[in-house]
Amino acid sequence: MQNLHVGRGAERGALTVFPVWGEYAGPRGYTTRMSNAQLGENGTGPAVETLLVTNPATKPLLILEGQILEGGWQNRMLTRSLLVAARQQSAVDVVCVEAGRWGNDADGRAHRSFNRRGSNRVRSALRDESDRQGEVWRRVSEYDGRVGANATSSFTEHADRADERVRELTRGLRPFPGQVGVVIGLAGQPIAAEIFDNPRTLERQFGSIVRAAAMDALWLPPVSTPSRRVRRFVDRARRIETRAQAPAGLGVTLVGRDEFAEVTSLAWRDREVHAVLTNPRHELVGA
Repeated sequence: MQNLHVGRGAERGALTVFPVWGEYAGPRGYTTRMSNAQLGENGTGPAVETLLVTNPATKPLLILEGQILEGGWQNRMLTRSLLVAARQQSAVDVVCVEAGRWGNDADGRAHRSFNRRGSNRVRSALRDESDRQGEVWRRVSEYDGRVGANATSSFTEHADRADERVRELTRGLRPFPGQVGVVIGLAGQPIAAEIFDNPRTLERQFGSIVRAAAMDALWLPPVSTPSRRVRRFVDRARRIETRAQAPAGLGVTLVGRDEFAEVTSLAWRDREVHAVLTNPRHELVGA
């Protein structure tokens, strides 16, 4: 976070994507591959706010804030990043992104990850300290007027309906060699950034990050985000002092905020593995 360089943005309508480079320390020591992980409901009984993740790999599994987990009793979204220890099971904090379903899917326990994220508008509701779940549902329902309502108020169905337009908007966007992060600008202002400790991690997550952002960009005025605003946002965010909030599997969640930026990061082995920077002043972040 302390030695970041923001490159030139790529414009796609209301969406501007900026590459970020920074220092990184050798091998990752973890995996992000979700294909072998077992994702299911709480073993003592389904609970909206909790899922179980079993990691059969020989390395810790990094799972990320905003990742969508589909299936089970309802589709969920991870509320924060954490590392699940090798060959261990961990309970993870989630919110529901499918308000109209509470019942068995297949065997009633299995979830799947298709490497997609909640949109920036929906993810910003995770910062709500009064009624986070209610705010997530409210923001998911906003897409009813854009792509049409669906039977279970499912965010993933909204995303499926917007997918063709989203992929067209993001066509040709890809990370550069050595890039460790990305800043998203929407309609003239930075809304969020994600920084990783290794270029390989960013490479695997880049597509899901920009597609999630494009879902909001489709309905915003085509105004590009100036580089100066993005650099000022990142510079302010990296100077925010963070504090430990809670354990996050093998790591710990760090948080910090001021009037210009909010920072949530996952620390492990004396480094920040994943940091999310949010602009509380962006129109999509506020209620």
